[in-house]
Amino acid sequence: MLAHSFQKTTGALLVGAALMLFALPSQAVTLSQPSYTHVSAAYTDSNGSSSGLFIDVEYELEHKFFVTGTYQNTKYSSYQGNSRRESVLDIGAGKYFTIADGVTWDFSGSLGRYTPSSNVFNNGTNFYTLNTGLRNRFDAFETRLGYRYIKFSGLNSNHGVVASIWYYFSPQMSVGMTFNDVYSKSTWGFGARFLF
Repeated sequence: MLAHSFQKTTGALLVGAALMLFALPSQAVTLSQPSYTHVSAAYTDSNGSSSGLFIDVEYELEHKFFVTGTYQNTKYSSYQGNSRRESVLDIGAGKYFTIADGVTWDFSGSLGRYTPSSNVFNNGTNFYTLNTGLRNRFDAFETRLGYRYIKFSGLNSNHGVVASIWYYFSPQMSVGMTFNDVYSKSTWGFGARFLF
């Protein structure tokens, strides 16, 4: 009960901080296209039944190619008070195309591992993903709307929509929200992004 109250209080503080940052006037942000070189971290929540940490790293190479890596650690709680954890790690590569001023279309694939524990190196299941999406950079905002297909070894495939919006309050730092509807449930996230 105390942990649930702490999570609600933490969530309220994060939302309050986000609203304050969104209310601040943006500094002159010089980027004119979406970022493919950054690290993002977000606190995730799925209707109170799960919460966790999501980390995403992208690095742009030459000729509009990029590499990507994600890590997720999630805690699931049941009505009986029991809980379980799972970890996901995947690494991939992709390419993007500029289709308009500030708008890109990207394609990527990744290989990964799902583990029903906190340690991603424990016994688990391998998977691969195929991804595509549109990114749009306008003023101090960057959005992405995408599609993700995932196939686990020996299990049925899954797919769904992913989306995000980021507000850059400085040229290198932003706060934002993420949405993931891939694993038959809707998961929201709130976090920060740093460009390097």
